[in-house]
Parts: sequence; structure tokens; C-alpha cells
Amino acid sequence: MKYSTTIYKVLMSIDVAFENNIPPYETFDLEKIGISYKRLCVILKSLYESGYIDGIAFIECIGEEIPDFKLCGCHLTMDGMLYLENNSTMKQAYRVLKEAKDWIPGF
Repeated sequence: MKYSTTIYKVLMSIDVAFENNIPPYETFDLEKIGISYKRLCVILKSLYESGYIDGIAFIECIGEEIPDFKLCGCHLTMDGMLYLENNSTMKQAYRVLKEAKDWIPGF
């Protein structure tokens, strides 16, 4: 699993849900993202602590080492938006270079 791709998908899910007023329980399609609920909790906590998302509350439970979460108007911060933008740009550049390799001799 590529974590950068997974993070991109999680951030994109949050952004699309925010823009389209999608209910919190429909925000993440874990099968499409390709992760477990436990992994999602860890990623969301890290994204929050890194300043990429806001509007999320974490629920500490006795006997559980990974906190659960509740979305409360979850949205991307400026850093989260820039992460998506920069990674979209990098992916486009990669695709162009990959295609160019096929038709430019010696590249």
C-alpha cells in the first residue's frame, strides 16, 4: 500500500464530502480507499495533528490504544488543500513524463 496515495484519497474524501454536504457516515468508502477502519482512525489522527484537517473530535476509550473519531464539520485546512493541489500537479507531471518516455527517443 502506498501511504501517499491513501492519504490523498482520505483528504479527497473529506474535501468532496465537505463541498457536497455528504453526511459524516458516508464520507469514507473504506473499500475504495483500500484500508481498514482502524487504519483510517490512525490516518485521521495524524492528519489532524499535522494540521491538514479540522472539524474532527477524537474519542479515547479505556482499553483501546487507537481513538475513535466523530466528524464535526470536518474540512481541509489551507495545508490540506495545498497538499491535494501539489499532489494533483505531481501526478499530472508524472503521467506526462511517463507518456513522453514512450514516444520520445532516448528519454
